Amino acid sequence: MKNKLEFVKGILCDIAGTVEFKKKPIEGAIDTIQFLKDKGIRIVFLTNTDSRTPRAMYDLLKNYGFGVKKEDIFTPIVAIKEYLKSCPEKKVFFLTTKEVKKEFSEANEVSDGEQPDIVVMGDFSDDWRVEKLDQVFKYVYNGAMLIGTQGNRYFLNKAGEPCIDTGAFVRMIANATQKDFKIMGKPSEDYFHFALSKIGLSPDEVIIVGDDLESDNPGGLNSKIRSILVRTGKGRDYNKLASDIIPYLTINSIKDLKKMME
Repeated sequence: MKNKLEFVKGILCDIAGTVEFKKKPIEGAIDTIQFLKDKGIRIVFLTNTDSRTPRAMYDLLKNYGFGVKKEDIFTPIVAIKEYLKSCPEKKVFFLTTKEVKKEFSEANEVSDGEQPDIVVMGDFSDDWRVEKLDQVFKYVYNGAMLIGTQGNRYFLNKAGEPCIDTGAFVRMIANATQKDFKIMGKPSEDYFHFALSKIGLSPDEVIIVGDDLESDNPGGLNSKIRSILVRTGKGRDYNKLASDIIPYLTINSIKDLKKMME
């Protein structure tokens, strides 16, 4: 098993369900992350969390006790900000949490009554109203480009219960309008390549570690990055015989990486 990881110089590591779950660190995760860093392995936390800012995710891990730097956190919010810099003339409507919307203070936000060029659709659970979905539907129907922060169908809340996620709403709008859409977070191939560019490593030097077979693994395959599925978080329900997606490796928990790479 150890020989299968000799190539690893960097890890794109998920957060929720992989290093923390139900409001606490997963057993052994803090020690494992520090062990890997001490071995010189570059670790970037690549998450689909779109209800919180990158700074909030940094604070979360730091408060748990992880040895993490701000530049180690990579979220769909980071990717979208970079994307919008490439088209500053485009007017944008944001359907996000109030916390996240503040991250886009420099964007060309659409004025009331205007038709936007782009709709950024993310988690809006802090003010969930069906009228907001209808507003997005009309904007996209009338020609706005639909950008989803991430593509997850569901997530596990702090109690470990499944809840509908951003990707499901994005696909609903796309289906209703019969329009294409762009996902900026997982499982987008661009998202993984963007993260690789930040750490200066090639796909064959990196491994993805995550609990979500639908976002971590397909994104890795499309980007030619090998992936490890952990059987924590969503990974608890993984059934090899019932899935068409086969990860490079499957382990019980992230703490197993320490034994495999000693």
